[in-house]
Order: sequence, then structure tokens, then C-alpha cells
Amino acid sequence: MKIFEALTDSEIASLAGIALHRNVEKNAHLFHMSEEMTSFFFVVKGNVKIYRIDEEGREQIINFFGEREMFPHHAIFRADPYPASAMTTEQSEIIVIDKREFEDLVRRQPDIAVKLFKYIGEIIIDLQHRLQEKILKPTDEQVLLLIRRLAHAHGLVLGDGRREITLKLTKQEMASMIGLTRETVSRNISMFRKIGIIDIDGAGRMIVDLEELETYL
Repeated sequence: MKIFEALTDSEIASLAGIALHRNVEKNAHLFHMSEEMTSFFFVVKGNVKIYRIDEEGREQIINFFGEREMFPHHAIFRADPYPASAMTTEQSEIIVIDKREFEDLVRRQPDIAVKLFKYIGEIIIDLQHRLQEKILKPTDEQVLLLIRRLAHAHGLVLGDGRREITLKLTKQEMASMIGLTRETVSRNISMFRKIGIIDIDGAGRMIVDLEELETYL
């Protein structure tokens, strides 16, 4: 996991001493929005959906986390309630670290926190870029940038160099992730298929030609 790359073997061993490994069934909640934030999580295998329910009862997908990813990132240094809910989208293996035990460990080994903050800084920069995309980019590029992120984070490299997005998302779910309407996402995906940037396989998964995608951007 990238977040641990800067740690020494002894620091990793210390973290392993407070980590719990869980096998979690599909559609199981790890936490709900507004609950006390007591732990943070790492995906060993599987996928986790982070989402909120708005005032009108509609689901707003914030992100998906796959293998070797951590969530929620701010749990390391904040004590707020969980800002959203987390649910597995398939059978998953999850590592759980209790916040209080982590804080006790950091008091004894402060270098761990310094190294982890560098990783969190990268995440903050990524979030800033996404905000800029939402403000400055036209809708077709917003959709394409989402597809690019999904292809890198959840993409299986095929023999011809294209990437198959292993997450099977509906157009409504994709629209929710970037604050657009389903119709806008559907219209742009149809256009991208016509010009050869993406294809849809028999299982309904999206296959992305990243070279064509970058040319369009």
C-alpha cells in the first residue's frame, strides 16, 4: 500500500500490531454518515463505495476505493463524525485500525505520522485538482476525466493495451460522482464510443483506450 511505502519495517510491524483483518460480505456497511469516527480502513481486496443521502433522499456517490487504498483519509488527524457512509460493493477483505490505538502509537513513534502526512498531502492535491475540473472544465471533459481516474484506479490492462474498468457502474452512479445529470453522462459516453475512446464489453464493463482519451483532452 502506497501510504506505507515510506515506513521502516519496524514501523510497519508496529502498525500491524494494532490492525484488524476482516472479511466483509457484499453490501455490508462499514460505517454510516454522522456516526462517531472511531476507525480508518484499508482495502486488501474488493471495493467500497462512499456515498451520502441528500435531503431529498437521493444517493450521491462520492468515491469508490479499491485494493491498496485507504479511507477516510482525514480520520488520521481529525475527530469529526464520518462525513459519509461506506458500503462494500462486493465481498471484500478490509484492514481496520482504531483511531485511539493509532494515536497512542504515534505518541510513541511520531515519525510515523510525519510520513503518513506526506501521503495525505498528495490526496489533498488530488482533491484540489478535481474541484478545479468541476469549476473550469466543460462537461465532456469532466466525464472523460472521471473515466480516466476509474481506468487508473480500477482498470485491468488488456492485451491490446486498453484498460477494462472492473467496476460496473451505472450512468446515474457516474453522474452522481461528478455532479452531472444522467442524461449528460449518457450523451457523452455515446459520443466517446463513436469516436473510439471507449467500448462496452458483453458484461457491460467499460474498456478505455487511454491514448485516444489523452488525445481528446
